[in-house]
Amino acid sequence: METKKRSTKKTGSTKTRKTASKTPKTKRTTSSSRTASKSRTGTRKRRASSKNNTKLLIFLLIALICCITFIVINSLIPWVKSNNQNDETGSFDSQIVLDGPEAELLNEAIMNAAQQKPKPKDKTASKPEAKPSEKTETKPSEKPDSKPVDKPDAKPVDKPETKPAEKPDTKPAEKPETKPVEKPTQVSFNFPQAVNKAQIVFLLDDGGQNLSQLEKFTSLQMPLTIAVLPKLAHSKDAAQKVRASGKELLLHQPMQSVNSSVNPGPGAIKPQMSDAEIRALLAENFDEVGPIAGFNNHEGSAITADAHKMEVIMKYASDNGVFFLDSRTNKDTQVPYVCQALGYSYYERNGLFLDNKLTQAEKDQGLTMRTKALDLIRKNIDKANKEGVVIMIGHVWSADWLAQVLKDIYPELKAKGYTVTTVSKCKGKK
Repeated sequence: METKKRSTKKTGSTKTRKTASKTPKTKRTTSSSRTASKSRTGTRKRRASSKNNTKLLIFLLIALICCITFIVINSLIPWVKSNNQNDETGSFDSQIVLDGPEAELLNEAIMNAAQQKPKPKDKTASKPEAKPSEKTETKPSEKPDSKPVDKPDAKPVDKPETKPAEKPDTKPAEKPETKPVEKPTQVSFNFPQAVNKAQIVFLLDDGGQNLSQLEKFTSLQMPLTIAVLPKLAHSKDAAQKVRASGKELLLHQPMQSVNSSVNPGPGAIKPQMSDAEIRALLAENFDEVGPIAGFNNHEGSAITADAHKMEVIMKYASDNGVFFLDSRTNKDTQVPYVCQALGYSYYERNGLFLDNKLTQAEKDQGLTMRTKALDLIRKNIDKANKEGVVIMIGHVWSADWLAQVLKDIYPELKAKGYTVTTVSKCKGKK
């Protein structure tokens, strides 16, 4: 088309030139020259505008081709990606099938784009191969390796080790140790104020029968005197425990009672024994339980009422440097008279026994061994305030309740001005 137009234009120009040449030079005027020059400039402008139009058309065609190729390539990219994901090898073959003139235009545009711009086509071809490979290889491999490994390893290990151990171990351990000890000190037994620092002596008889009961008294933080029976299974061990605890130790010497049916136990002094037999028996018992500070009688109402037997016993005590304490199991005791005659000193119980069994009348009144013992202690305290000292006797076999009673009243006795002491340190020597 362009060649035909050019040829027509050329022929037209040649015709004008021929016609112009046929006119004679003489007849040319200024007006003709002006028209000729105008026609020449017009043809030149027409030629220039036609060239510009052709360039513009070519540029528009190229732009249209580029747009078509861009659209086609963008439509192919997702299809290529889908084929790459479904196909394991990553290779694919594609064919575009179109009908009619649109197919011819698209094919020509694709061919022209391939000839003119091969490089962008390579870039677009390389991109779909790189992106799907990176996404499928990196993300699935990183996520399952990091997240599922970190979370289950941290949480189940830290939580069960911290919270159950520091609460149930501290609080229940501190409360029972402190409060039960402090509560008895706050309870008032309404003891009277001590007169001239009156002395109180607690003597516990019948040691050597049970070590666990004995330990309840030896563990008390207060002065006590404990008398241990001889020739029992736990006599030696009981005596050692008493000495180790710092408590004062006595031999609880068995003696025959007025009631002959009552058995005083092994190692007892009996009425039919000679003086030598009495001294030999005392030596055995002293060696087993000793060293001792002194001794007192277990039962013994028949022996303490016998002046001659008590003379032998008191002389042996004096020879061995120990004291004798009369438990006063018989109101007709001869100990004061014998000691006065011999010039010996002695001790005697002047307080009430703390753990005699409850009578039926006391049970009917609702008394318990604890409440009864507290009443007896109050009476003994009154005697201490009158006489300056009281020696009261209880028994080791009452440890289940008597040990706690002594533990409870001791702080208040000290607070009221009483002096709790042992037999050998008290001022009750006769």
